[in-house]
Amino acid sequence: MHLLAQWKAITTSANQAFAHERYDQACCYYQQAFTLLVQQWPEANNIMLVATGTDIESLVVCLSISAQNLAEAHARQGSHRRCLSLLRRTLQRLSDWHRHQLLPPEVEEVVLGECSQLWRELCRQQQMAGQRQARLH
Repeated sequence: MHLLAQWKAITTSANQAFAHERYDQACCYYQQAFTLLVQQWPEANNIMLVATGTDIESLVVCLSISAQNLAEAHARQGSHRRCLSLLRRTLQRLSDWHRHQLLPPEVEEVVLGECSQLWRELCRQQQMAGQRQARLH
């Protein structure tokens, strides 16, 4: 099965679990989807992606979506540190990759857009974690 088709099937199962508030199960599926993409991540060059027919833009977007979904599932379980850590690590991964690769303009645009999305989600989750912490005191 094609990489993104596998990702979509796993993510669909995760979304169904999330919609039914089965956050443990959703986390497991979201983690599978995230790991699937991380294992295929292009480090030094993009030869592997060309060989498998996966376009880099889709990989970047799906990785970002997976990180945000998994982070939200962690937050719903009260695991705010895991949520924030995941968002930070993913943002760092994309930023580092962007900095060390010579990317075509269309790929660079997608990477920067997803970095912005991850940054906004990180800020939102930090704010929500802070509000929860304030209510506890």
